Amino acid sequence: MWHFLGTVLAFFLLCSTGRAQPGSFEARLAEQLGLCTNSRAVGNSYVSPCSQCSLQFVSLSPGQAPDQFFLMEARSADNCGSGGCTGTVYRKQGQSYVAVINFFGYFDRAIARSGNATPDIVYIHNESMQHDFTGDGTKDRAVIKVKYRWNAQRQNFEVADILAIEASGRKVDPGPFRQRLVQEYRQGSPWVY
Repeated sequence: MWHFLGTVLAFFLLCSTGRAQPGSFEARLAEQLGLCTNSRAVGNSYVSPCSQCSLQFVSLSPGQAPDQFFLMEARSADNCGSGGCTGTVYRKQGQSYVAVINFFGYFDRAIARSGNATPDIVYIHNESMQHDFTGDGTKDRAVIKVKYRWNAQRQNFEVADILAIEASGRKVDPGPFRQRLVQEYRQGSPWVY
């Protein structure tokens, strides 16, 4: 059963990633959210054409319409920087959408959970010299893969686990750092706002 759900989720993610096709569901939604424009006469030079954006749409509302609760990441010059791109979780409210939370980094994947539970979100973040992961006495730049889980009571995503750490070009066992990093990032993650 889990293998089947994983295959369905992987197929959905594969189909929902890529260059925005004008008129596609993702491009129309991204334009409505102000992440890009589908207008041929682009009057606002601050908004990229949707056709030049790579859109990542992930429904977070199992068993409901896909746009009830979702993550949208538009990879473009307007939404990305040297450390990643902004991905925003939106909730549908009437005919419009309300931003719930923003992530900065690179969306990696969603992990399905049982029943109609909101999927977990995995993001890859770049950390600039905050911790000594290599044990050499100096703080390291690191790439950290973080799993976020929806907290229904707080109506927000929060750090659930540290899945992987890479520092100085090598993989670091997250085990010794896991509990401290989860607590630290829950109190004030530099990548969530």
